[in-house]
Amino acid sequence: MTAANKNEPDADSSADAIVTACGYLTAQADLEREAAEVLSGKFDECTFDQGYVHQPLYACLTCTRPPENYRQDGILNNVERPSEPAGMCYSCSIECHTGHHIVELFTKRHFRCDCGTQRLLPQTSEGSNGQCCQLKKLRTELQNIKNSGNTYSHNFWGFYCRCDKFYDASTESGEMIQCFVCNDWFHDACIGKVPDEESYSDYICRECVGKHAILRYMNTNNMICGTVVDGRVTHVVANSAIHDASTDPAPADEGDTEEPVKKKTRSTGCRQRQDLDVVDAKQPFDLFMVDGWKEHVCTCIDCMREIERSSLEFLVKEEDVVEPEEDEPRSESLYESALRQLQTMDRAQAVDAAAAYHTLSSRLKDYLRPFAASGKVVTNQDIHTFFEQNDKNNL
Repeated sequence: MTAANKNEPDADSSADAIVTACGYLTAQADLEREAAEVLSGKFDECTFDQGYVHQPLYACLTCTRPPENYRQDGILNNVERPSEPAGMCYSCSIECHTGHHIVELFTKRHFRCDCGTQRLLPQTSEGSNGQCCQLKKLRTELQNIKNSGNTYSHNFWGFYCRCDKFYDASTESGEMIQCFVCNDWFHDACIGKVPDEESYSDYICRECVGKHAILRYMNTNNMICGTVVDGRVTHVVANSAIHDASTDPAPADEGDTEEPVKKKTRSTGCRQRQDLDVVDAKQPFDLFMVDGWKEHVCTCIDCMREIERSSLEFLVKEEDVVEPEEDEPRSESLYESALRQLQTMDRAQAVDAAAAYHTLSSRLKDYLRPFAASGKVVTNQDIHTFFEQNDKNNL
């Protein structure tokens, strides 16, 4: 019996390493299909010119540098000194920050894209601010803009909840619930007792309830109060509001067949019937709002003044979220598209393209031959080096 040569590859592993052309094209098609599902929207236009809007946002931890208490091991920054937080739109997160450490912030209100502005100009190797945004390359004046109307929080460093923890999807357990008002996300364990998911539509955190009187004194059947004891909701109770028909809008005539206009008008009497002193004496509480609750927000003169003073107009107005335009699904793979494009060329162009491909293929084979002979693994850096050398040869 002879000992196996340790330098010889295992037969099973060698078989696994063989990839047929058919298998490669199938794998490539699967990757393209997966990418289309994840990035289903077009990303060729920045939302900056739309101003401060409600939109999906992203933060780049590569192009910003958090303060020490928010810094994470393993995340490399292009910025040498601590910077201010910044956010960007969906398109810029793809066009300008591919390959960077991106944090998905989901939707936030009244925000204008920071990419290319004073907040998001990463340091170049020479130490000066470099142009970041690939969608606004000609907008040099952006470098002096700071988007002072934006609001930032620990979310822009990847931290969430009142426990102030970094969110890692690979290790996170439990559920995260977003506050309707501040848009921060909270662990269900940090909230405490949470009603069944089907019984409420929106969550309002205790911090927002304590901050805004219009929320603290709200009195409607369309909400569930969660009393907070020792930092956790211990029990939830559906609110029992005293209904006053005098505050309801007048019923439409039976003969009127037109669709009523959905416009929130100011009521003459305040719907907040709760004793304010009694409410203020209560334990802190979270609110779990039942579907349709916004229709019951008081719109009397005093309450509307409070709403406008606190920039809470979204409590009484419908919100439009600026979503990326849906991209048309591809009916063919990139390989099929390339073949079709080749067929549209005239003979001279097709011959030149085929010759260029043959030259690139020959150079790549020659470059990889030593790796095959020595059994060395080909890394991403090796491939980058090849294309850098190839570009120099073509000069």
